[in-house]
Amino acid sequence: MHIISTSLTISDASLCFAAFSWGVKKHFRSTGAMPLGMKITSLLSLALFAAFLWRAAQGVSFTWVLAIALFSASLAVFAAAIAASRRTPPTLAFDTDRPAFLLQNGPYRFVRHPFYLAYVLFWLGTAAATNGWLGWLAPAVMTALYIEAAAREERKFADSSLAQAYRAYRIRAGMFWPRPLALLAG
Repeated sequence: MHIISTSLTISDASLCFAAFSWGVKKHFRSTGAMPLGMKITSLLSLALFAAFLWRAAQGVSFTWVLAIALFSASLAVFAAAIAASRRTPPTLAFDTDRPAFLLQNGPYRFVRHPFYLAYVLFWLGTAAATNGWLGWLAPAVMTALYIEAAAREERKFADSSLAQAYRAYRIRAGMFWPRPLALLAG
């Protein structure tokens, strides 16, 4: 059972990480060179994922089923965000572009930053899989980076021609987690 749980956990985590890497290369757009903040986020993600793989290869925690559920939720949110933004892909994190459109379909109906939600769920899954205090370092550090990136994006919207529409959108949709009324309005 140990080999099966470890293999399933590592496979599911690797599938998520590969999808996220694909997104950076093939889905998101950039107004120039990759922003420094995105480079730092990518390198840190790679290092923390490598640390997770090393730790998970030694055996996963009894909470490995929770980890797989979090990886599955992460991948589902990511896929839904890709589908919703396929025609108008957002820019990379930390890009300095001026927003020209506001996505409000798919998961964007409920959360303003579904990609970051997907990433947070993934890192929570890595922590659940390894179940040690050190495993919680990755979600803490990466969530802090995603909060900073989201705050920068929100400031870009506040300074754009979409400011008024974005203010109304913020009332309806949570930053990373849906607002209860938005779920009821569905």
